[in-house]
Amino acid sequence: MLVGVISDSHGNRKRILEALHYLDGVDHILHAGDFYEDAKLVDSAVECKVTAVAGNCDYMVRGPFEELFVLNGYRIYLTHGHLYSVKRDLKALVERAKELDVQVAVFGHTHTPQVSCEDGILFVNPGSVHSPRQGYQPSIAIIDLSQRPPRADLIFL
Repeated sequence: MLVGVISDSHGNRKRILEALHYLDGVDHILHAGDFYEDAKLVDSAVECKVTAVAGNCDYMVRGPFEELFVLNGYRIYLTHGHLYSVKRDLKALVERAKELDVQVAVFGHTHTPQVSCEDGILFVNPGSVHSPRQGYQPSIAIIDLSQRPPRADLIFL
């Protein structure tokens, strides 16, 4: 099972649609916030399920700040990351992921792509399709849940 991940799209429809070309054939798409409304565009353009959370820039839109679900036997936690100070470090997010007993935690907020493993949990930040930071290109991620353990790859647009 392949899961596409987009974050921090900030209303950039052109980049969102560009990113979706790379996600053709995935089984599920996650949008990790900023802008929650962009997930509606994603949902209207794809045939797979889309799960999204709101971020710190979703002022006028109500949406969940976190989602917890199971895909292909893996417990997945999706959040934007701003509630866990992920721009500083991942400590609070790691603790939350451990508390929820997940195998995969997906977040955004930093606009910097990152794939890492902490305490046996795969952490995936796809970066930003709108305004990447630290010299990165716009990016997304694909998580392969058919692997044991799961793995994630970053894709630069």
